[in-house]
Amino acid sequence: MRLFALSLALVACSSEPAATPAADAGADSIAPPGAFTVAAGEVAEAEVVDGVARFKVATPGANERFIVVIGSTRFDRTTGSVPYSLATDAIEGDAPATLVKGCSINAWTAPPPSETAPAGTAPAVGTKRKLWLGSEEIDAEVIKTSSGATVWADRTPAHPANLDAAFVDEFLKDFDNVILPRERAVFGVESDADKDGHIGLIFSPLTYNSAVAYFTGCDLQSFTGCPGSNKGEFLYLTPPDAIPPPYNTAAAIKEILAHELGHLIHFNRKTLRNALADQPDSAYMHEGLGALAQDVIGFQAGNLYVTKAGLESIEDFSLAEVLKDRARYDSKRDGPMRGGSYLFSRFLYDRAGSDDAQKDGTIANKGGPAFMRALLDHKASVTAAVAEVAKTTIEDVAMDFFTALAASNRDAAGGVQPQNKCFAYLPTVLDPITAKQRGADLFATFHGSKMSGPKLQPLSKPSGTIRLGGVELISIDATTPELTLSVTVDPEARARVRLVRVK
Repeated sequence: MRLFALSLALVACSSEPAATPAADAGADSIAPPGAFTVAAGEVAEAEVVDGVARFKVATPGANERFIVVIGSTRFDRTTGSVPYSLATDAIEGDAPATLVKGCSINAWTAPPPSETAPAGTAPAVGTKRKLWLGSEEIDAEVIKTSSGATVWADRTPAHPANLDAAFVDEFLKDFDNVILPRERAVFGVESDADKDGHIGLIFSPLTYNSAVAYFTGCDLQSFTGCPGSNKGEFLYLTPPDAIPPPYNTAAAIKEILAHELGHLIHFNRKTLRNALADQPDSAYMHEGLGALAQDVIGFQAGNLYVTKAGLESIEDFSLAEVLKDRARYDSKRDGPMRGGSYLFSRFLYDRAGSDDAQKDGTIANKGGPAFMRALLDHKASVTAAVAEVAKTTIEDVAMDFFTALAASNRDAAGGVQPQNKCFAYLPTVLDPITAKQRGADLFATFHGSKMSGPKLQPLSKPSGTIRLGGVELISIDATTPELTLSVTVDPEARARVRLVRVK
């Protein structure tokens, strides 16, 4: 990888047709026939009949602004794109729609399970052994140990690792005091296959041939194609002097370490503890949760650039490729897929209640960590676990996520925040230890850069195609007292259509 049953207090979310009002307290309110009012910050969903959704909206100011959310909920293994079109011609008769008041996932109330972290004795400093690094064996030596980690340096004459002692000391201090305990608090404890109670951190210039850092399940379980196994908990990192600036700083390497540690724990919780023959989750489900680790552990910096890339190319993102079990990487769309995967993972975390990072370095559960544990510990893939654990449908979760992309943080762009909290990421905060941004802000300013929300298609010239399992966001400004809109989508997309008033 470049890589319990608990109870959930929730309200069913999916919009019901106007002719079928729901009876419970969380049901969507029914719009009157004909033109109806969508207040600033509200979201309406239209019924899709034979691939067509229609809206008649009262716009008395003739200056209201909306975003049309076309979401494909086809989440099988079919890939590709299908056509869609929009028209603002007059609509005869009623155009029933509903205001979306509920949410597919609400606050998770069960606490995370109590666990004991692995304990044991690390190999002594000076210990030498052969270690597999990809398909090559290297000569490695222990140069430093701590309460939670063993640092191995590549001593192979052809590619030795040069590590500054001060860098190693700083690295291990944050690993023991911040990274490892926080990861355990959010995602659960790691495995301990070698019974030494430590995670091996292997530094070698060879690592950079594959990635700046990585984790491989081959060290913990035998798979077809594994070149070798070190039979223990290991993460592979590149020494700073073998990484081009600005990615060679201690802070940058600690961020990627948090990401890869997330993969190691994910592998233990999902694959090893459930005695599965392989890893059921897709590559981008792993990457999304790894990026969430960068965020919640407190070292988020480079992940903000990945988020920006995902927003700017949202039309190239397909949630289907995150939700498809065992789906692999797409090298041509890796940027938007990683960015979108993180935003989906953060959406789940926020909707469950997120957390509270304390000044002493601990992370208090407010629902997010416990929900993540329930998803990772479930024997099924995370995709199946979301629906089963939350007692919802993945289609409802997907549409709520797509809507949040359109609606969240719109006050930063001259509009309004959504009235339904389901469609807004929780406010970002600065980590009390690292002073880095925790959380997602779709209009964040960072490192001299600025996010501008997800890419919007203009009504005058939309792309005209939607990826299966993807989303298209179309900006539309009212210019008359009534907005009429017809959205036609190829039925292959299994589309749902919402209208978000952002101004």
